[in-house]
Amino acid sequence: MRNKIIVILLIITIKLIGLNISGRVVDVNGEPIGNVVITENNKAGISRENGYFKIVVVSAEDEINFHKISYKDKKVLAGDIKEEIILEEDIISIQGLRVIEQRKRELIGSSEIILIKTKNNTGSAADILRNHTDLQISGIPLIGEEQKIIFPGYKARHTLVMLDGIPLNKSGSAFDISTIPADIIESIEVVRGSSSSIGGAGSMGGIININTKRASSKYMANASHAFGSFGLDQHSLTFSAANSKVQYYAFVRKSFARNNFEYIPTDDPNTLRTRDYNEKSIYDANISLGYYGSIGMLSYKLLFQDFFKKLPGNIESLEWYKNSRLTGQSQKHIVNYSKKLIDYRIKADLFYSLDKSLYDNTHLDWPWSENILLATLARNRQISRGIKLHAEYLSDIFYIDWGGDYRYEDFKYTDLNYPDQSIEKIYRNNYAVFGKTQLKQEYFPYTTSLTASTRWDNTTDFNDHTSWKIEPEFSYENYFKINLGSNVANGYTLPSYYSLFWKGDSHVSGNPYLKPESSFSWQIFSKLELRENSFKVTYRHDDIDNMIIWVRDELKKWKPVNLTIAEVDNWDFELNLKLHKLLELRTIYTTSSAINRSKNDPNNGSNIIYVPDYSFNMNLRITSGKLRGNVSYKLTGEQWTNSYQVTSEHLLPAYDLLNAGVEYSVSWKEFEFTPAIRVHNIFNKLYEIYDHIPQPCINWEVNLEIEWKM
Repeated sequence: MRNKIIVILLIITIKLIGLNISGRVVDVNGEPIGNVVITENNKAGISRENGYFKIVVVSAEDEINFHKISYKDKKVLAGDIKEEIILEEDIISIQGLRVIEQRKRELIGSSEIILIKTKNNTGSAADILRNHTDLQISGIPLIGEEQKIIFPGYKARHTLVMLDGIPLNKSGSAFDISTIPADIIESIEVVRGSSSSIGGAGSMGGIININTKRASSKYMANASHAFGSFGLDQHSLTFSAANSKVQYYAFVRKSFARNNFEYIPTDDPNTLRTRDYNEKSIYDANISLGYYGSIGMLSYKLLFQDFFKKLPGNIESLEWYKNSRLTGQSQKHIVNYSKKLIDYRIKADLFYSLDKSLYDNTHLDWPWSENILLATLARNRQISRGIKLHAEYLSDIFYIDWGGDYRYEDFKYTDLNYPDQSIEKIYRNNYAVFGKTQLKQEYFPYTTSLTASTRWDNTTDFNDHTSWKIEPEFSYENYFKINLGSNVANGYTLPSYYSLFWKGDSHVSGNPYLKPESSFSWQIFSKLELRENSFKVTYRHDDIDNMIIWVRDELKKWKPVNLTIAEVDNWDFELNLKLHKLLELRTIYTTSSAINRSKNDPNNGSNIIYVPDYSFNMNLRITSGKLRGNVSYKLTGEQWTNSYQVTSEHLLPAYDLLNAGVEYSVSWKEFEFTPAIRVHNIFNKLYEIYDHIPQPCINWEVNLEIEWKM
């Protein structure tokens, strides 16, 4: 009898012991879900805008219900609640009306945007985009090599790269996307089409917006080591922590590679030589801090890189750049603040960027060491800072975003050996106001939307420019979904400091008389979706005035000039198939035509150099439990290397590449161990994407990663 009484008292005591439970409600993509109704018997609560919630004084056996319109209800025992509660989207039919809550993108989405989710990636943003899009990546695909993104038919400077909505490009310059570590990337948004009304100058081809990772669990630590071909040796460490108000994310990485791959020399095509004097050593650091409270949402990000890079130059003139090197640092500071006031959200973004480097080409052999234009020891420094203030309003059918921004840049080049070659500090101010409006109406099964955006820019030493874009779209949804859409826009790109003011060396000189490029663009598309499968066709046409190209003058020196008119046409055919729950296939075939239409030009009718006439990309992803595999195939067409195009010797041949990777995760308690192996250029092709700049042969990488979560 006494034992029974003890058992009964023990059960009553357990029931009376209250638990305090906290966590975060997210969707299947890891995005926080606010205003989720959380109930337990006679208790009720609601999740904050950042998804965090807290339940007090409940027992482990109590059933907690999570409810929000457009998401499936979820019931969980209090004792089983982990750090994150994941809700799946649900489609609600009410008298013929379908309501689907979708994540509003800060960049205008429509159907021309590609969203790339990332997981367990190493390398850089360039590696992610190379495997998931048809975009051309200029540069050598190895650690520490400069790599830039090119939309078909355009130049790298026409791609605006943004980090969490903050532009990274210097005016008129392409951004080296390999400087953004893949480890800190949550997702990448690719916006095709002229977008100057959204991002300002430099987005005539499109926009790449990189969204960085934030802490998603209470505590997390991750360590990885990668090694592979050409002396690759890379170590990284990540730590993050979060609670209902504060999140912290930190990442550090050290990378080294010799990059001494073999290539075919032009003077003796029957032999192989090694790409010497090409070592790279890089330190990366990233810090992200966030606070969520009654004052709003406040965050700070730091991206820091310290680098040492040897630059051997092209294989035609190895003796001119023997043992040359570039050392320096890059730091980017970003502060974001937002506050919701009824139906409005007020936002403020501040940023500061400093890039400084020392170029040393004084290790030449005689007689090149006596050449003033070659034996260079010089410092570069470039600063960019600015602020963006804007307000958003969002209703069921209407979205408005309006505001203004200011940006300051300066550039200075100091030649330590020959001061006369120096360029004194040059600065540029830019003031802009912008507005974007979207009207969306649903008449099940039809949906129509109209988006209009405009931006006015005032820039030092250049005329004011007004950019605009109009995007109508129509969709029909039943057993399948059809999207029809178009857009028409104008855009512009300013000349860079380098192309304007470079005083010259034996190969290159600037042109202070360059004019800004401007474009008129229109695009139409049709997309068919059936469950998780889709097929999309897009046609795009651009007329570009004053397009800047580099040509050789009578002294065989490269110099930038303006073309009167260039005409660019692109066809894209994109197919996405969910072949099986284990297999996902994505293919893109693109044809490009970029023609010089300048009157009274001897090269009228010729192709713009370094524009492949076609490309084909195929990506097959395999997922089976904790086993993930990826196979990508890329075929790139012929490219002209000069504007004269008389003989085929100036035509780079087509080439194809096959890459593959596989990884497997092993879990034990709070630990997860993930080994991965990736092989690039499996066909072992020796090819060039620029004349006399060879690309690496077959190479591999092994990554060992261990992660702890609490």
